[in-house]
Amino acid sequence: MLINVTVILKMVKKVLMYQLLTNLDSKLKEKDLQLTHRDLSIGTGRAPSWFNNSFNQLEDLQISSFLRILATANERSKEKTGKEIEEIFLRDIFTSEAIDTANALNNLAAEENKHLVDFIQSEEKLFKDLIGYWGILSSKNKLDVPEEEALREIRTVLKTISDSEQGDENE
Repeated sequence: MLINVTVILKMVKKVLMYQLLTNLDSKLKEKDLQLTHRDLSIGTGRAPSWFNNSFNQLEDLQISSFLRILATANERSKEKTGKEIEEIFLRDIFTSEAIDTANALNNLAAEENKHLVDFIQSEEKLFKDLIGYWGILSSKNKLDVPEEEALREIRTVLKTISDSEQGDENE
């Protein structure tokens, strides 16, 4: 097996950044805000292409940058609706799915390469969900060669589980 913990950690982190940034982008585009990437970047005092580049590169934003984004969204909300953003804004960004992905990062960090296949097998549902995201990232050329190879191997491990379960059902 070519897959290792370091490569999969990097892949899971990309999924987490994709989830959070996509959720954030959806909130920014809602009718109460209608914030473009350019407007958001300028509102945070950055270059006009800053957020678009961060979004496209799945950048792991610093807390201070995220807070500046929230401040800009809050100002836009007050301008358009007369109200500040509410807790639901954050709940829609930090979904239970994103929290589950972060938990997977924590659990995976404690794994050793020699037990990685067992871990993938024991977390079959999680890895099936991650495969969907990795497929999206792959189609956007966001996975490097070792990550693409790891994705193929993970699919093989999960297919083996599925084939084995089908064999058990047919007996």
